Amino acid sequence: MPTNVSPEFDRQRQVYEDTEDMAQRIVELEKLLSLAPRHKGAERMVGDYRKKLAVLKAKLEKKEEQERARRRGGSEEGVIRKEGAGQICLVGVTNSGKSSLINAVTNADFAVGEYPFTTTIPTPAMMTLEDINIQLVELPGIFEGSHEAGIGRQALSVARNTDCIAIIVDLSKDIESQMSVILSELDAARIRLNREKTAVRIERVGLGGLQVFGIQNFEGSKEEVLEYLKARKVSNIIVRFQKPATFQQLADAMDASVAYVRAMIVATKGDTNGSMERFEELESRYGGRFDIVPTSVARNENLDGMSWALYNHLDILRVYTKIPGKKKEDRPIVLPEGSIVEDAASKVHKELFVERFRAAVILRKDDKIKRRQVGLNYPLQDGDVLQLMTR
Repeated sequence: MPTNVSPEFDRQRQVYEDTEDMAQRIVELEKLLSLAPRHKGAERMVGDYRKKLAVLKAKLEKKEEQERARRRGGSEEGVIRKEGAGQICLVGVTNSGKSSLINAVTNADFAVGEYPFTTTIPTPAMMTLEDINIQLVELPGIFEGSHEAGIGRQALSVARNTDCIAIIVDLSKDIESQMSVILSELDAARIRLNREKTAVRIERVGLGGLQVFGIQNFEGSKEEVLEYLKARKVSNIIVRFQKPATFQQLADAMDASVAYVRAMIVATKGDTNGSMERFEELESRYGGRFDIVPTSVARNENLDGMSWALYNHLDILRVYTKIPGKKKEDRPIVLPEGSIVEDAASKVHKELFVERFRAAVILRKDDKIKRRQVGLNYPLQDGDVLQLMTR
């Protein structure tokens, strides 16, 4: 152990050694490592502490997984069957304007009240946007500790499985207090918003032991990763760091219960005093992570813009089929963004593109080439009119 450590390091080491709670022990050890000397003589000591940190994190994660499994054993999990072209959950603190917003863009008549928790269970409504329907689900107001309470767990379980989360922020109230509660509760429920899922790739194998690749993309060392895997009692696995990744992203990749969900922010009550200043604050703090759309139900402002923003966050596209000599179909086929002609053809007729497909004609009104003949692998765009030709 090197002798030339700082007095601050010595004091923090004592704090760490005296701490018994596992979660707090991790916090104190991370503080200790931040104060560790950087010279060569301290490398072994720092390495030993990093290994201890990896083991502690693995144990804590295992303990939390067991607690989550115990909770899932109950019957409080909420289920809202998905309908329409996609499902979007509205998540916000109580009385943030979720019910008013849904009432304004659907035929719903949700109760709107000044008292807390007007909505007590996840409640769906259908929004019509041109020729498709999008399901909006209002969740009960989020509060500190939601992920541990019955009503909160039910709501968050719906949010875990949705296609997109719309964070509702009330511009008549303090921005940071709302966002802090919402983001911390979603994170505690293992819901990761706009997070890169492919940064860490996990492959469980039958043989080969512990293999780690791309360690240059990881914030820590290979030894930390190996200690973490051993503490989780993993024997045969391949870990690939495909993009810059944190320890939390490694833990998330190892945890099948983590949900990755697209998200945006809808700012409500843009007609209230001070709303413009609060919207600027919201953009300044969170604009780099989320798309933010301002609205006012009272003034009927930007509700159409919000509806299209929600649509764009579903990552879907509409394709209209057409029979030669006839008008295109009124109702589109809804496909994931990035789909190709083969995906649309299989929706029309499962065997058509395998046995009888000859070519396809795509009609694009706003394209330089209005009509083009393409094959099965041609990428589709929103609004394409597709004419399938068979042998």
